[in-house]
Amino acid sequence: MKKNQLVIVTLLFMIFSLSAIFVMAEGSGQPKNSPFLITDKLPHPTKLLMQQWDNAELNLSEEQKTKLLVVRKKTMGNVKKLGKEITVLEQQVVDGSLGGKSPEELRSLVQEIGQLKGEATMVHLRCIHTTNTILDQQQIDFLNK
Repeated sequence: MKKNQLVIVTLLFMIFSLSAIFVMAEGSGQPKNSPFLITDKLPHPTKLLMQQWDNAELNLSEEQKTKLLVVRKKTMGNVKKLGKEITVLEQQVVDGSLGGKSPEELRSLVQEIGQLKGEATMVHLRCIHTTNTILDQQQIDFLNK
């Protein structure tokens, strides 16, 4: 009987702990599971462009649209791939932490997550830079309004 009680108490503790983690993450102002090191501060130009794609004031040429779609596809593909890797590693850290591993035992996983988030941030920065080289100054100004 004590073994069953211990299992139940352990499960309840894990559920409560995970709930608390999720509540804290939601209140932090950062997007959940963001693959980036810098969140909510850099623009997402291809997302903005998709919202304004056919806006006459933005006035994208067909050549620009073709180039921008390539940038978006490449960026989204790379970020999704990195995001999946990050999610797996983050879960390993959570599982290890809840399983009693020490911070030192989890250090290499945390460092790997940091490296992958750095790569994702560089993909994002390249997207911003490349997008700005495709657009003219009036289009950039329009998007920055």
